[in-house]
This record gives sequence, structure tokens and C-alpha cells, in this order.
Amino acid sequence: MRSFKLLVTCMLLSSASQLQAENKVSTEMVFGKIFSDETSKPLKDVTITAVLLNKKEKYTISDADGEFGLSELKPGVYKIIFEKDGYRKIVKDKITVKANSQIELNIEMEQNMYFDLAPSPLHFFQT
Repeated sequence: MRSFKLLVTCMLLSSASQLQAENKVSTEMVFGKIFSDETSKPLKDVTITAVLLNKKEKYTISDADGEFGLSELKPGVYKIIFEKDGYRKIVKDKITVKANSQIELNIEMEQNMYFDLAPSPLHFFQT
């Protein structure tokens, strides 16, 4: 009977510690704001991707105020990629995320003035 009580007590303690671990809030986060370099206005709908060890971990899209947040990232060294149509892609390498850390990145994106124009199919028939 005594060993049964000990077994039940161990199981309850194990369950309680597992619940505590599950309820912990992870605060590893990369956040910030994105602006147009030309107008200094916030840019919305920028895709922000966090890459860890050549594997896409998380992504988000900036809001109307240009703000973004990538939360609950695993500790490690990330590449953070910022992309928006009509703007040059920005890559921030070697962003080190540590346990319970927060990193702020404020980004200015430059408009892409170069367009890849393909010739018209009719171009090949002109002489």
C-alpha cells in the first residue's frame, strides 16, 4: 500500500511539472517597423521570413503601421528576409536569438527601379 501511494504521488508531481512547462510563455521574439526609404512612411504587406539552418521557421506580414513580430522563435542564428513587390529584398544575416530575448529591427526598404521586361512575341517577327 505504501508503494502505491508513492507511485501515485510521483505521477501527480510529474503531471504538475509538465503542466507548468506547457504554460510557460516563450518570449523569444524579433519585432520592429518597416518604412519606405523614399517617403519615410510605414510599409504594409511586407513579408518577413525567419530562416534557421536553411529552413523556413516562421513568417509574418507587416500591418498597416509597418509593424511586425515573429514570436516564439527557437534560440539560434537566423537570417531574416524582408520582401515586398516593387521593393528590393533585404536580408539581415546572423541575427542571434537567445532564450527570453527580444530583438528590434527597424528597416528602410528601397523601391526597385529596375524592371525585367521581356520582349513582345511580335518582336521576333519584325524585320
